[in-house]
Amino acid sequence: MIASNAARIVLDDLEFRLVCPITLDTDQGGEIVEYCPSSRYKNTGNLPLHEFGKEPFCHFKIPSDPLTKTIGIYALVEVGGQVKYIGETGDSLVDRFNGGYGRISPRNPFKGGQQTNCHINKRLLESAKSGRSIELWFHPTDVPKGERKANEKRLIRSLRPPWNLE
Repeated sequence: MIASNAARIVLDDLEFRLVCPITLDTDQGGEIVEYCPSSRYKNTGNLPLHEFGKEPFCHFKIPSDPLTKTIGIYALVEVGGQVKYIGETGDSLVDRFNGGYGRISPRNPFKGGQQTNCHINKRLLESAKSGRSIELWFHPTDVPKGERKANEKRLIRSLRPPWNLE
């Protein structure tokens, strides 16, 4: 169940706060900046790209503030209400997004790299290119990792976000 007001939503029984819309970097003409980081990776093992490694990717950042410097469960929600992705972070939210999803490292597109980072970055790029806006919502919590993971899994089972891979 999703209940909301302007700055808060409730997903099942957890209250999430709006962090920000995800705004991709654009050039001076307003076009989304796309990039291909894999060309900077010395692929000495001749690794193939993984399932989500096909480029291009995008850049974005979320704000660093007291809320985003904490751990918890996050939701990517399309404006209008559809939950697209649920995740949890044991690092700060700002580190998870700015150092993971928002800037794909040269190693990540290859087998053994961070597939989830590439997958979510590509989904955000596709959404922006098709005119859909995505917002980041956050449920800060310092409960033990096992409990955070259990809540994340419960939300995924309940809400069935299309970007979460089974």
